[in-house]
Amino acid sequence: MVPVAVNLSIMKKFSTVISFLMLVLFNISADAQRLIERGMILNPLQNPNVDTPSNEVAWFTQVGGWGSFGSYGLYGDDNHAWYQHLGAYFELYRRGNESSLAFTGQIEFIADTNNDINFSPRAIFWEEGLLYTRRIGRPFIQFGYYHRCKHDIDNFRFGEERTMVFGSALARLVLPFSLFSTDDTLLALQYDHYTITWEKRTPNTFQNGAFNWDELINSFKINAAWQRPLNGNAHFYLDGYLMGTLLKDDSWVNGQFRAEVGAETAAGQVRFGLHTEYLGDSGIPVNPKSVTLIGIGLRIMTVGSIR
Repeated sequence: MVPVAVNLSIMKKFSTVISFLMLVLFNISADAQRLIERGMILNPLQNPNVDTPSNEVAWFTQVGGWGSFGSYGLYGDDNHAWYQHLGAYFELYRRGNESSLAFTGQIEFIADTNNDINFSPRAIFWEEGLLYTRRIGRPFIQFGYYHRCKHDIDNFRFGEERTMVFGSALARLVLPFSLFSTDDTLLALQYDHYTITWEKRTPNTFQNGAFNWDELINSFKINAAWQRPLNGNAHFYLDGYLMGTLLKDDSWVNGQFRAEVGAETAAGQVRFGLHTEYLGDSGIPVNPKSVTLIGIGLRIMTVGSIR
């Protein structure tokens, strides 16, 4: 059993580092676009349940996924009360444990409280892409292309609509390393270059307002994930991300910190915890607004390949 004081000390150090970096970046600016995978690291080659002999080519080797549901009831705004994430990846090609090509797709669903049952669908973000992964010693390099879009739901009462379509070619470096025990930490550095950028706001009077995703150029993101075993198959998890985005006339940032406890089996992980996130532009109202979200939620995911 790991003493609670030790966990609290580690959590304090981790959150202090994340908070310091967020404060530095927030002094640069205050916004970035909303990517569904922003708070996780996907790497099919890190699934411990899939082992292909060296140099052997295999097709359609694995399917994995993740899902989450929770509430922003601790702190949020009028557009955020509930959330749901669903995602999956399908490994199309694999060569040994050295390279992989996977198709991935995911959605982020947001609901507010503006109806009789306090659960009113507000917006949905959609994402799909191809991801190639190559092992280079202990680290991994990844290249891919992701297509994304966002749509409003049940927005007639507002008389407003904000729709976006954007896609990017990405490059990512994934670095496993040992902080307190073997391979307990994962770091990922990601660069996105946007090749598709389109945003439509209704009424048209809002079209030329601030934070227009028509002007996306590129973004830089860093993810960190750490885990520590407790009793049996129980684990304690900390993770977070920082993301800065360059536009034609500005540079913006998002960030998140999350702490969870959960259980891990060969079939998957179940986690429950607390998370806080800052979004300079949530991507929902036609007159863009920043939001700080604090919530609790439940997550399930494939072991190893999703962190």
